[in-house]
Amino acid sequence: MVYSTGKRYILYVSNHCVQCDNVVDYLHRKSIECLVINVDNEGDTPPEKVFIYPVLFNHSKLIAYGLDIIEHFQFFDNRP
Repeated sequence: MVYSTGKRYILYVSNHCVQCDNVVDYLHRKSIECLVINVDNEGDTPPEKVFIYPVLFNHSKLIAYGLDIIEHFQFFDNRP
């Protein structure tokens, strides 16, 4: 889970997904806490239907897909 300015982030990923790996790696390198759920392994599904992974939610609100997730944290959430 991420608690950044009162926000709770959940990242949904799937197996064999290069962008999923890139986003998870970025989160780890930047020490951004985020609940990561693999929909293929854990059987959980996002709060709404999605068409691509990775997908980032703040509580139940869709925030970004794919590599736009990295941009979200670079531009909106982790500014010094």
